[in-house]
Formats: sequence, structure tokens, C-alpha cells
Amino acid sequence: MSGESAAEPVGSLETALGHARRLLEKAPPLAAEQAREILRSVPGEPRARLVLGAAHRLTGQLEASLAVLEPLALEQPRAAAVHLELGAALAEAGRGAEAIASLQHAARLSPGSADAWRMLGDQLEAAGDGAGADQARARFIKAATRDPRLLQAASALVANDLPVADARLSAHLQRYPTDVAALRMHAEVAARLRRPADAQRLLERCLELAPGFDAARHNYAMLLNRHGRAQAALEQVEQLLARAPRDPGHRNLQAAILANLGNYAETIRVYEGLLAQHPGNAKMWLSYGHALRTTSRVADSVAAYRRAIALAPTLGEAYWSLANLKTFTFSEEDARAMRAALARADLADEERLHFEFALGKMQEDRGAYEESFGHYARGNALRRKSYPYSAAENSQYVARSKALFSSDFFAARAGVGHPAPDPIFIVGLPRAGSTL
Repeated sequence: MSGESAAEPVGSLETALGHARRLLEKAPPLAAEQAREILRSVPGEPRARLVLGAAHRLTGQLEASLAVLEPLALEQPRAAAVHLELGAALAEAGRGAEAIASLQHAARLSPGSADAWRMLGDQLEAAGDGAGADQARARFIKAATRDPRLLQAASALVANDLPVADARLSAHLQRYPTDVAALRMHAEVAARLRRPADAQRLLERCLELAPGFDAARHNYAMLLNRHGRAQAALEQVEQLLARAPRDPGHRNLQAAILANLGNYAETIRVYEGLLAQHPGNAKMWLSYGHALRTTSRVADSVAAYRRAIALAPTLGEAYWSLANLKTFTFSEEDARAMRAALARADLADEERLHFEFALGKMQEDRGAYEESFGHYARGNALRRKSYPYSAAENSQYVARSKALFSSDFFAARAGVGHPAPDPIFIVGLPRAGSTL
């Protein structure tokens, strides 16, 4: 024991509450005991009930926590701390949609609450709302930034004015190179500007200075996974899960990394656990379907994609995933649904291009090649807007490669490399041996 006691004498209600809050950080069971002692003296005291609800959550008693916090939140609609704690309890109980609503309310009541924005970002990511999660995390960075010298950079990041944010952070870090908040923020800017090497360097320095900075470690794991270093990414996520084993954002990232490593059985296990807690997450059903398809559980993958469509009818990637099964045949009802989605003016380009590709595949399978080509052309036009491609640059790259890797180049390096005569297959390289 730390020497703390719930039975210390209290001279006033404020003293007793202060003692309970201190216990909450060190010994939640004792905090609960102190809160009950206060409530015996002052029945219904809302701050003591908040401590009691938080103590129950921290000791894993989620039903007891919610039994305290849900009525308290109804009684205290303007208390940001109550709705924040309720959101945390709902999240741990797997009630993701309700957690998001509670955390959004807490953030509206207290826009400067870094905890509210951080937890909201995690829950939105778990719910498949990547754009919403990015916005919440940008607000978290701004809220967590107390240094007035960084506030302008944080505001630029929230507004997605990346060049301004980049310039301000570069100048700040020249003067204060060990500011971990600025390092993490600058890494976020670098990643959005598609400078992954800079983002990695900044995050590594951030974690060298502050190994317990979990938000930075999560970003680092995402970056490593995105750029082909899945094993290193998994090591980072395992550190995060050791401290927060139920965190849905960490677990979702873990599943994506395991899939990249080819450990599909474990990927499926993680997704099934997440979906038990977040059954309304369409994008998670989509990812689950991908993992099932890879293990040849085709019927189960179709069911998962269908579940994603039922939850999010405009999720074009789910239709494209069905089309990409090769053996799948769309029904007329599917065709009507896809055409109806394309007719929507508010459909995002990322979803629209997937619907175009899915309809293109459907018409190709039916022998309607002219209509099929039209869909493919429109889909690829949308894709090119997001992923610019230059045939000239690609040709120059090939020419430089051929000039470098000449017979003289290899002759100068005779004896270097592995002696085996076997052919080399690059795992994960598109079209490299995929038909074997």
C-alpha cells in the first residue's frame, strides 16, 4: 500500500473531495470508499458521485460506474467533467455510439479539454470515421498546447493550412528543439504533406525524449505500418496495449498491422473482439471481410461486406470488395443500389470511384463492354485526381534505373549478396507472382 487511507480526517466537504480525487489517481478502491463516506454525510453530492463513478470505471466495474454516471449526467447536463467520464465508461463498455455522443457533448461544453478531444478521436477512429478522428485529434493537439508560441501553429493545423503550420513549427523547434508537443505536431504536418521520412525522424526524437507519450507512439506505429515496416509497427503497438489493453484505436491498428504481416488468424480474432464492442462500425466490418477473404472464407467475407453495406449504403469500397471476389455476381437490386448511390450529389469522390469500378466489373461480367469501359474511365479519372501519375516521370525513373544497374555495376559487386540461385519474389509487390 502507498500509505494512503480513505479514513483520513476531513475538516470540510472541499477537503474530503480533494482527498478523494487524490486517491483516484493512486488507489481507486480507496477513492470509492472515500466517496461513499462523503455521500453518507452529504447524500447525492454530485462531485462525490463523479469520483465514485470514475473509481468504479478504473477498477473495471463498468456496470456500477454507469449506474452512477448515467443518472448524474441527466442531472448535470452542463457539467463537462461528468459527460467526459461517462464517455470514457461507455467506451470501455463497448457502447461506442453513445460514447461518441457523450464525448462530443463534453467537448462542446469544454472546448479546451484535451482529454475530451483525445478520447473522441479514438472513438471516431474505432467507428470508422477517419476524417472525424483527424479533426478531433487536431483539436486535441490545439487543446493540449498551452504554450502561446505554439497556438498559432496549432490553429493552422486545425484549419489544414499546412504550409503555415510547417513554417511556424520549424521556427519554433529551431529555438526549442526538445519541445515534445511541437515535435509530435510537426510530425503530423509532415505526414499530411507526404514527407514520411521527416515525420518518422520527428516522432523518433519525440519518443526518445518522452517514451511515455502514447499519442506520439500510436502515430509512429501508424507511420511505420503505412510505409512497409509492419513488424516494427507491431512492437510499438504492443507497448501501447500493455498500458491500455482495451483501447479500440490501438486494437484496430494492431489488426491492420497483423494483416500486413500475414497473421490473418490473429487479425480475425482481434476484429471479432472489436466488432463485439462496436457492431455498428461499417469500415471495421469491411476490414474484417478482407481478412476473411484472405483465409478463403469467401461466404463469411461476403456476409461481412453485406453487413458493412447495410450499415453504410454509400460505402462504395464494400461493393468494390464484392466485385473483386471474381466469383461474385451482383443482383439487379445491387445494381439499382449502386446507381442510386452514384446519383447522389453528396457522394464523396473516394466512394464514387469505388461504385464506378464495381459497376464496371458488373457490366464487364455481363458482356456490356461499352458501359463497363465508361464506368472504369470515370473511376480512374477520379482516382487520378487523388493520386497524380506522370508517365514521363515514370519513364525517366526507369531510364535512370537501367543506366545505374548496368553489367559493370554488378561486375564491380561480384560475390556480394546471397549465394542461392533461387528466383526472388518480393512479397507484397503488386503482380509479383500473384498468379502462381
